[in-house]
Amino acid sequence: MTGLNPRHLKYLQVVAETGSLLAAAKALNIAQPSLSVSISRMEDVVGEKLMVRGRHGASLTKAGQILVRHAEGLDNALENALAEVRLSSLGFSGPMVVGGTPLATASIIPEILSKLVPDFMPIRCDVVEAYDEDLIRGLLKNEIDVVISSMRAEVLEANGVGLVASEPLFSAKTSAVVRRGHPFASERTLSLRDLQHALWVLPPRGSIIRTLIDSSFTVTGIPVPQNLIEAAPFGVLKEIVKQTDGVTILSDQIVRAELAEGSLVTVPLTEHMTPRVFGIHRLNSREPSPVAKRFIEIAKLIGADLK
Repeated sequence: MTGLNPRHLKYLQVVAETGSLLAAAKALNIAQPSLSVSISRMEDVVGEKLMVRGRHGASLTKAGQILVRHAEGLDNALENALAEVRLSSLGFSGPMVVGGTPLATASIIPEILSKLVPDFMPIRCDVVEAYDEDLIRGLLKNEIDVVISSMRAEVLEANGVGLVASEPLFSAKTSAVVRRGHPFASERTLSLRDLQHALWVLPPRGSIIRTLIDSSFTVTGIPVPQNLIEAAPFGVLKEIVKQTDGVTILSDQIVRAELAEGSLVTVPLTEHMTPRVFGIHRLNSREPSPVAKRFIEIAKLIGADLK
């Protein structure tokens, strides 16, 4: 960012927040002409228009949005550095913010932390759950240190091409899941047609796995289930399946613990549902902290067992 004045970057952030040069100037307590000159100087340095003025205010161009994103990331990086220094002086590891999709937070992330935490006590770690796009955006803004989410190419290309280092961990295969002793539990395979009149327990509409399930019914020519309980998070959904005759479709990784204890049973589906590939993501430009580096190492070891 050579040649860019950090103060001017802050000005651009406020313009983005307020949507108006006049409102931004008032918020910054400077004259509007001075603000306009500062924006123009940044445009000269960058060689691109950063803002478009219109009757309804000011909006950022793509170049302006990129600069604001990096400026926000810089602010967060400095706050993280200060927090790490303060925690280190108290003998703590961290802070570390781990982001994951619902599948990751319900499966691999708790397992990673169970192996990580004993070696880094006392520790400050936050786990946040969101969908792929929001997680990658949080990573780019330095709000999140490491993310476990799907390796969807369109998400990475749209948000973090060249900026995010990603490595695949495991493929999430899906199966029909029922309680132990369920009439379907002894079947070698099941088809969606076999299950069309069953009581279904499914994630809410809009979630990625629910979209895949509904699409599978549509492709097969079977109506989407109406005899249905929608439940979230996955812990609640699994408990309902354990205590009813409900059927669900989940990735095998989400029910590892229940399969081990014998409370749930998976039955392969005859319909093919393309496995989602999950990976671990971090910023290319930022060296992970010792605790984040160890988190990544453990994630790769566990991911190898899940493949």
